[in-house]
Amino acid sequence: MKSVLLVITSFLLYFLQSLIRGIIVGTFNVDESIAETGSSIFVLGIVFFMIRKKLSYYGICKWKNDYFYKINFVLFLVPLVNVPYLFSGAKINIAIALISSIYIGIMEEMIFRSFLCRSIEQMSNENKAIIISSMIFGCFHFLNLGNYPLRYVLLQVLYAFGMGIVFSVVFYKSKSIIPCIIIHILVDFLGTFELEPIFIVEIVGTIICSLCALYYYFCVRKTGNRF
Repeated sequence: MKSVLLVITSFLLYFLQSLIRGIIVGTFNVDESIAETGSSIFVLGIVFFMIRKKLSYYGICKWKNDYFYKINFVLFLVPLVNVPYLFSGAKINIAIALISSIYIGIMEEMIFRSFLCRSIEQMSNENKAIIISSMIFGCFHFLNLGNYPLRYVLLQVLYAFGMGIVFSVVFYKSKSIIPCIIIHILVDFLGTFELEPIFIVEIVGTIICSLCALYYYFCVRKTGNRF
C-alpha cells in the first residue's frame, strides 16, 4: 500500500478508535479500561496488518545501540518537562491513561513519522519530509482549541513542531520509530496528570523542544554516523 494512502487510512482509523470504544462501553456496558484496550488493539492490528510486509521500512524495528544513547541522552529528558503535573492533584484512571498514551504514541508516530515522512520523501526528499511532516504534526494540535485557551494551544503547536523535527531526524538516522514511540508515550502519560495547564511549564517545555529541534536538525541530522 502506498504511503500516502496509509496516511489517510491510519488517520481515519485513529479517530475511529474512540467511536469503537464508545460503542463497546455504551452498547455492551463493558468496563472503560477493557474497552480502551480492545479498541486500541483492534485499530493497531489493522494498521500493522497493512504494513506487515514493510515493517522495517516504516521503522518498526530495533535501532542500533552503539551510537544511539551517546547522541540521544537528552531526548529521554524531554518527558521530565511534564513531571510537575504529577503534583497537580488530578484524579485519573491510571490504567486508561496508560493504555490511551500507548495507543496515541504508537499511532501518531506511525502516522506522522513512518507514513507521512515516507510519503513526502517519495515525492520530494528527506529534508522536506522532516520539515513538512513536523509542521503538519504541529498544526494537528490546533484540534485542542476546544479544550484549552488559544495561548496554550499555540505553545502546544510550537512544542509539537519542535518534537516533530526531533522525532523525524531520529527516525531517519536510526531507521526506527521505537525510541520516538517510547518518548511520545512518556510525554503523553505524564501530561494526563494535568489538572489544568501551568503556563510556565508549557513555556519551559516549548523552549526545551525548540532547542532540541535546532540541535537535531542542524547538528545530528548532518552527522555521518547512524545511531
